[in-house]
Amino acid sequence: MLTLFLRPVRMLLQALIGNDTPRQTAWGFSLGMMVGLLPKGNLTAIAIAMVLCSLRVNRAAGFLAIAIFSYVGAFFDDTAHRLGSLLLTSPTLQPMFAAIYDKPLGPFSGLNNTAVLGQLFIGLYLFYPVYRAARVTTTYLRPRLQHYLMRYKLVRWIMGAEIGAQWGLE
Repeated sequence: MLTLFLRPVRMLLQALIGNDTPRQTAWGFSLGMMVGLLPKGNLTAIAIAMVLCSLRVNRAAGFLAIAIFSYVGAFFDDTAHRLGSLLLTSPTLQPMFAAIYDKPLGPFSGLNNTAVLGQLFIGLYLFYPVYRAARVTTTYLRPRLQHYLMRYKLVRWIMGAEIGAQWGLE
């Protein structure tokens, strides 16, 4: 029961002051941004989430980015719909989308949906700037934040509470 309440707080602290490198944190945040922007329930979002969970990146930062960009993505819906509609109606790209849709898993990819395609391209466009911003931010802020937060016994206890809970010390 204790881990149910402490796990989200611990994940946030792990994203902020974890032992991962700034590159791993930035990659996790950028992949999480991609998953967060995409509408859920299609194979594209699931595939990017699987990449996030299978690579050696900061998953806590990725899950934090998913939570943030799931709400931010709603503001891009109109722009994503227009961009996806523009791409789907482009005469040069229509044979490619038709070939994707004719494949066995093509309809589940969601690439025939204007919002999914538009959000995917917005996410691809924003991937590198978000990566660079997250890398600079973690390089600059993590040592200061770690020094500040690790002074408190509560933070040290939360960071170690997961290990105790796994050993059955609830």
